[in-house]
Amino acid sequence: MIRNEIVYFEEGGSEHTDVTLDLSLKAARDLGINRVVVASNTGETGLKAAEKFSGKGVELIVIGHQTGFPVPGKNLFLPENKSKIESLGGIVYLGSDVLTNSIRQRQRLGPSPLSYIAQTLITMKVKVNVEIVAKAADAGLLQPGELCISVAGSHKGADTAVVFTANDSANILNIRPLQYIAIPLSRQKADEEYMKRRQEAQTKKA
Repeated sequence: MIRNEIVYFEEGGSEHTDVTLDLSLKAARDLGINRVVVASNTGETGLKAAEKFSGKGVELIVIGHQTGFPVPGKNLFLPENKSKIESLGGIVYLGSDVLTNSIRQRQRLGPSPLSYIAQTLITMKVKVNVEIVAKAADAGLLQPGELCISVAGSHKGADTAVVFTANDSANILNIRPLQYIAIPLSRQKADEEYMKRRQEAQTKKA
């Protein structure tokens, strides 16, 4: 029998970023895991992770959105953050958003098996965690079957950390959770704030 502590946050949010990253680093060292994958839109969370992980013997892989989302032709990841992360020994990858794209495509092409998988993972609060593992494996930054820790957040920052068996997007059902490190009990507040920001942005465009 194995006993491990899981940290539950009452509400998801960026205020949990430091704690989540610290817990992830500790878990990686305790479990002998060599790579931690962190989701980061602008690179702010990725840079925080790079500063904490630098020189600790754990390889950091920071995953951002693909170019063109949400602004066509542009990438949210700030070049200065990318440079700083890499100078601290981290890797930055901005490849295709395999799960998120299935949700965007559903409006024009209809639902697909992948979109159902994405929606299911959203209800489990680990969609981004699974997606960034798949993206890293597609890029050859993780090997199929390798243990890794995936860190993501509720639209901003970090509040969810899970140990996964890695695999690529073609074998996404083989990306399996082995241990939860930290996860929010609810993301309602973060979801509402995110939708409010999106609606305001759309109103400005109109």
